[in-house]
Amino acid sequence: MDRLHLILQRYFGYTAFRPYQEEIIRDILAGRDVLAVLATGGGKSLCYQVPALIGDGVTLVISPLIALMKDQVDDLQARGIAAEALNSSCSYVATRRILAELEEGAIQILYVSPEKAVSDDFLALIKTLPVTLIAIDEAHCISMWGHQFRPEYRSLRILKERIPGVPMVALTATATPDVREDIVRQLGLTNPSVYVGSFNRGNLRYAVVPKEDGAYDHLRAYLQGRRGGAGIVYVATRDGAETLSARLSADGLPALPYHAGMTAAARQRAHDRFMAGDVPVICATSAFGMGIDKPDVRFVIHYDMPETLEAYYQESGRAGRDGGEGDCILFYHDDDAKRLRSFIDRDLPSELQREVARSKLQRMVDYCSTTTGCRRRQILEYFGERFDIWPCGGCDACTPADSD
Repeated sequence: MDRLHLILQRYFGYTAFRPYQEEIIRDILAGRDVLAVLATGGGKSLCYQVPALIGDGVTLVISPLIALMKDQVDDLQARGIAAEALNSSCSYVATRRILAELEEGAIQILYVSPEKAVSDDFLALIKTLPVTLIAIDEAHCISMWGHQFRPEYRSLRILKERIPGVPMVALTATATPDVREDIVRQLGLTNPSVYVGSFNRGNLRYAVVPKEDGAYDHLRAYLQGRRGGAGIVYVATRDGAETLSARLSADGLPALPYHAGMTAAARQRAHDRFMAGDVPVICATSAFGMGIDKPDVRFVIHYDMPETLEAYYQESGRAGRDGGEGDCILFYHDDDAKRLRSFIDRDLPSELQREVARSKLQRMVDYCSTTTGCRRRQILEYFGERFDIWPCGGCDACTPADSD
């Protein structure tokens, strides 16, 4: 058994790599830049965690969410891996301790927020460290063409400029061909290896339900039939999360809200209770987002339509991460599209951004309103993947009799 497989088994408990993982890791170890687009549950994190355990030095991981960093660091530390995170939640004492450990070479993986990563102090620090790899997690955030564009990601190119010769790996689960090209361009990746896995999640079943006056009754009946299974119900607003979770709980279906208007402590309690299985249903806005890694989620329901197919694919992909079956159900009404168009016209600063957003919204509407086209095929073709199997056996358009 070679060293890569020994590390994989010793630290992570796996005997074999998933598709593309080993190729990505070997390219990184050879010093190549890499763009990896692997579906949710495809094992993106291992692509930088395994190389980090070979040799000396520190791997920098740029991550957009404090909660995601915490989950990753806690998991790695439990496996005996020296990992830490630097972000705005760190106290002065914790920051000084981490900096001292970095100077001593005692940290193998350091998670950093994008804002921190491009600060003058941090850029000066990394020039003194034996950095062996830079990993950009959720790399679609760098692209204006992506569904979660974050302006602070645009500055990350400076990391390659300040520590040249260090390989960079950009990782994401959701990137159309345009977004992939933009990631390479914006980060300044040098002749990167590009790996794009299949977007097809064969264990998931897709359905769209008309959102009429009886939508809540339909949702309640579905959840009553799924007692014992955990799931997420996505809604568009904070009030919607609060109201829907309270209504379900009053009807004997325990649920908790999760949204950005809650205190950090309240969000963490809701997150922890859901992850532990104490509460089976979370009613959440998109704030319950990247990095949610509960393997036994059996259903993801969108009570309100999301703006893009990327967002829908990523959020619905939180079902069935353990390989078991999962339902992905979307409630749709024309009013959802009208509401989202008004937000686009009101909130986006440039006509180009508005044009891109309107186009993406229309693709989402097309997905919801089709009555004959395979939904799985629509999703896969959106990401540039051909799918010629019909019926797919996993959507209500192909098997309408099972749509409930």
